Amino acid sequence: MRGYGCDDQDHSVANQNGAEMSVDRVSTRMLPKALQRRKIIIISLTGVLLAAISFTATLRDGALLEVNAHLNDLMTSPHSFLLAAPAPIAGSALGEDEKERASFKKTAAANGSLDAWFERSQTQALIVQKNGHIVYQRYSPDAGDGRNVNAMSMTKAIIAILVGVAIDDGFISSEHDSISQYLPQIAERAGNAVTLRDLLRHTSGIETASQDIRATLKGHPLRTPLSEISFNGGRSFHYDNINYHILSLVLTEIYKRPLNQLIDDKLWKPLGLEGASIINTAGYCCLFATARSWLAIGTLFLNQERQLVSASWLEKMIEDSIIPKSFFVQATGKSKGNTYGYHVYGGLPNSPDVFWIEGMGLQLVIINPQTKTVIVRLGGIPSLLNISSNRYDDSIISPLLDILMAETRLSGDTIAL
Repeated sequence: MRGYGCDDQDHSVANQNGAEMSVDRVSTRMLPKALQRRKIIIISLTGVLLAAISFTATLRDGALLEVNAHLNDLMTSPHSFLLAAPAPIAGSALGEDEKERASFKKTAAANGSLDAWFERSQTQALIVQKNGHIVYQRYSPDAGDGRNVNAMSMTKAIIAILVGVAIDDGFISSEHDSISQYLPQIAERAGNAVTLRDLLRHTSGIETASQDIRATLKGHPLRTPLSEISFNGGRSFHYDNINYHILSLVLTEIYKRPLNQLIDDKLWKPLGLEGASIINTAGYCCLFATARSWLAIGTLFLNQERQLVSASWLEKMIEDSIIPKSFFVQATGKSKGNTYGYHVYGGLPNSPDVFWIEGMGLQLVIINPQTKTVIVRLGGIPSLLNISSNRYDDSIISPLLDILMAETRLSGDTIAL
């Protein structure tokens, strides 16, 4: 029995060894195919993961645009329950040439694609200027030529221009000045001063509360005293409206006049712009002006108007930019690859020379210096529920991009100017 058992054990071992040798030989032959299958599986899973990430990013960006659309609807009117009554900017009476330009309400070029886009995009005011001539102009009946549309954060660009004016006037030495130099109530971190440039670029590390936004929109000062505002956050880009509110406080402090009068004296009257209005206590929002006034602001960047601020400052507003890690921009429809200067944006695909000013609700002043084109768009954003709107186009501003890049005037029955 024992011998049988030994024979059986030896036989079993031999069989096991034989089996192992056989499996090894098969494994050696099958290894390349197994690796190939594994690679295919990994690549497939990676593709699915990337698609999911891409879908998640697209979903997130679409949701952000939808939120912007509805918030804009609540705040677009100067009579919104969320806003204080705006203070007047007197401006200037229109000259005869401007009256003629202003009376041309629809188009100087019958451009079907723009007309169709205007009607599908909840646009209330649209002007296209090429080589200093308006070639398209159209308004909705309720726009008041743009005065009834809140420019939202495009107001920040006005504040940034005024900082340049203050430097030219000698009231500010440089954008690198510490903010406590002008507002000594503000306590800063020792050895790490917050500068005007930090405020302009949203890299101040400011930590604010929503109650401060609500208060300043309603015509009140900050709920948080200046002495208690914290700048202890990270110094990477973080968009915060109160950065520009503080810049407006610096300006009103050094000029000793409210924001509406400062804008009138330094920009509106010298440029001959029509009357407007602004919520003085915000500084980051809520300028109500005609589309033609915004056109004049955009044209400043093309050096075609009498300069009210040094050209080097306007260039710095564009060029002294950063690329935030994640920052949703309505004009591009994405959160990655956008640039931000002193409230001047860039990042349109295949259009590196194009830059623009943007406000919530897709308020836009877009400039292409190569084709000498300026486009002003004021209005709202249709909801995703509006399936016939431009929300389902490849780009929410598709026809505007085509016009921006075109070297010549608009196609159609052009009218000589």
